[in-house]
Amino acid sequence: MKKDSLLKSSLWISLSGILSRILSVIYIIPWNIWIGPIAVGAANALYGKVYNIYNLFLIIATAGIPSAISKEVAAHNALGRFDQSEKLFKKYTIYMSLVGVVLAFIMFFGAKYVAIVLAAGDMRVVTPIKYLSVAMLIIPALGILRGYIQGYAFISYSAFSQVIEQIARVAYMLYATYTIMILQKGNYMTAVNQSTLASFIGATLAYLFLLWIRIKVRRSVTVTDIKTTTDIPTDENTPDINFNSMLRSAIPFLLVDTIMTVLQLFDQTTFSWIYELILHASQRTIDDLYAMFGFQANKLIMVLVSLAISVSSSVIPALSAMISRKVGTEQIQKLMRNIVQFTVFIILPATFGMIAISRQLWTVFVFYDQSILGSKVLMVSCFEAFFYCVFMILENILQVSHHVKKSLIYLAIAYLLKVVLQLPLTLAMGVYGPLVASTIAFMVMGHFAFRLINKQFQVVDKALGKKLLRILIDGLIMLVVVAVADFLVVKVISDATKIGATIVIIICGLIGVAVYGFLSYKDGSLNILKDIRDTKIY
Repeated sequence: MKKDSLLKSSLWISLSGILSRILSVIYIIPWNIWIGPIAVGAANALYGKVYNIYNLFLIIATAGIPSAISKEVAAHNALGRFDQSEKLFKKYTIYMSLVGVVLAFIMFFGAKYVAIVLAAGDMRVVTPIKYLSVAMLIIPALGILRGYIQGYAFISYSAFSQVIEQIARVAYMLYATYTIMILQKGNYMTAVNQSTLASFIGATLAYLFLLWIRIKVRRSVTVTDIKTTTDIPTDENTPDINFNSMLRSAIPFLLVDTIMTVLQLFDQTTFSWIYELILHASQRTIDDLYAMFGFQANKLIMVLVSLAISVSSSVIPALSAMISRKVGTEQIQKLMRNIVQFTVFIILPATFGMIAISRQLWTVFVFYDQSILGSKVLMVSCFEAFFYCVFMILENILQVSHHVKKSLIYLAIAYLLKVVLQLPLTLAMGVYGPLVASTIAFMVMGHFAFRLINKQFQVVDKALGKKLLRILIDGLIMLVVVAVADFLVVKVISDATKIGATIVIIICGLIGVAVYGFLSYKDGSLNILKDIRDTKIY
């Protein structure tokens, strides 16, 4: 088994993340059709609320462990401490499995109180939460196994497990929904309940796959690679592995991973209160508007977020291994510059592309009659996703480079900004308000995080500035070309149907990729792929 390079690992996680997100978006098409136009707004709002709550428990259940394990295993393995990596894996598995059992107990027996606190008292979420509690029994162990394999630089297998998990989840969701709504003529509440159970099925299959991969990973380590603690000088020995040390390493990653989920929970609670108590809107209006930005647009922008996760998951073990080997500042500086350029090179054109075809995306994955307002919501969501991606990557770099306290301060300020801006922006901008409040918070804190990183590593120089400017110009040209192509294509092909909108997306997508690829090749921006390809994780 050959270890993954930084480029290969990023590409694998990108592809698996994008495929997983596409699957999670595509299933909405038949799911919405089978639920029916009358109940679809309520079903989407309910499903969105339930999954925001589930995501919070999910992040607590994994507690930042995949990133922490990845960081520590890579650091140990880079020095030949494979026996320490095994101790980490075994002890973390025991600890976090117990955490999963406790959280499953809370979700099942405390579902009513969870609904009161996290869903503004919407009792419709109680039963789906109970169904999701079963997944908590397997999710922590799955997260640990993924982080362990990533730390060994076999990130492609960890990424593939996400695809397996998503395929199994979506397959069961569609089977259950079709059976309940079409064959049995049931109601949407039953379909939502069964759809949530799919998470347990997907996680179980992914875990079984990774157990098999773990055997192959262990066989990839030769006897000459291993350097036991007795072979390491005393000052290099690591402290005993215990639950407290694990939490100290994992909690900062947990707080970064959880910010988007916590903000979404804050949105679903405060948005309902603002519209009900101040604007006196009906429950149906609240459901429709919340479903628009809190579920439907959010599903689409998660494709962008998966790109950031791919970069972040690859950067953590690579940077951690460099720091543990105490390499020169110049090497770390070079890696940092490549990370910045690669991040912008990947995420910026993806953001511009989604903005250019936002109306067709909404028609395909939701409904045409909502596409005007929905496309505007999606555009604002794309900007939120872009700045969230940058913020998340910078926060993870801060933690790996020993700026944990500063990263947590920046997180706290981001939360505070969101809380302060939520009410005035929602009253002033309606459905766009929560999105704009989050975007501003990510922008401000991303600026401070990058300034601190640049102060330590002097990342920014004139050469990097020129490269980023070229990427921005290429992206803007692509945006204009795709927008013009979109305008002309819809004159010939109607985008009022899902098939027509899909054709428009394919045509405009191919044009966008061709234009951006050609411009990047001509001005040299494409060379970043070669630089990242030659960077080994350890």
